[in-house]
Amino acid sequence: MIADPHCHTLASDGMVSPAELVQAALQAQLDLIALTDHDTMASVQTTQDLGKEAGLIVVAGQEITTKWPAQTHIVGWFLSEPVRRGMSIEETVAAIHDQGALAIVPHPFMPVYFGSIQPEMLRRLIDKHKVDGIEMVSTVPIGAHRRRQLEEFYAANRELLGAAIGGSDCHFGSHDIASAVTEYEGDFRSAVESCRTRPRRLRRAGFPPADVYARQQYRALVQLPLRRLRGEL
Repeated sequence: MIADPHCHTLASDGMVSPAELVQAALQAQLDLIALTDHDTMASVQTTQDLGKEAGLIVVAGQEITTKWPAQTHIVGWFLSEPVRRGMSIEETVAAIHDQGALAIVPHPFMPVYFGSIQPEMLRRLIDKHKVDGIEMVSTVPIGAHRRRQLEEFYAANRELLGAAIGGSDCHFGSHDIASAVTEYEGDFRSAVESCRTRPRRLRRAGFPPADVYARQQYRALVQLPLRRLRGEL
């Protein structure tokens, strides 16, 4: 079974509708996706309904923005309701677990301050809260040094970091979906909880048209922050 458990739609900063995302997943021959829009679950039900009709499993998720200034992202899977943004990383993980859901660390150790958890932040987190998985394969370039750092950190803290996950962070549908995936057997949640997952690159991500990429960056860097400020997310 093959999953891409990190996908976005127009509900946040993705560039595809729920129908287009499901179609892209089917074309990529995926068995499961997780819909993880930023700070909203507005597209989850529609995507799940479309996926059910097409034989695609859609996990209800959210990519949650934690408090300022770092605003580090944490992903929740199998959520029953949205998680409030703007809490600390530790509070966010606790809120996910309070729902009986799974807390996943996305795109760690990126060489930027915003959005991505850094080694010392991750150390402080797992000293208080075990997480259920961490993206070990993603489409985000982190460089050879940080890649080694991540692999060494995971090897030393495997029991506290949970399953090794692969996810594309899909924003462009067929252009980038399934570029990083999680292989598993049987039930996806059970495989994650028992750390029986295999992250890998399935294909190289394609490049969307320049105007589509530019519009996505505007959505991510301008529109999404404005929606947060207005309390729309």
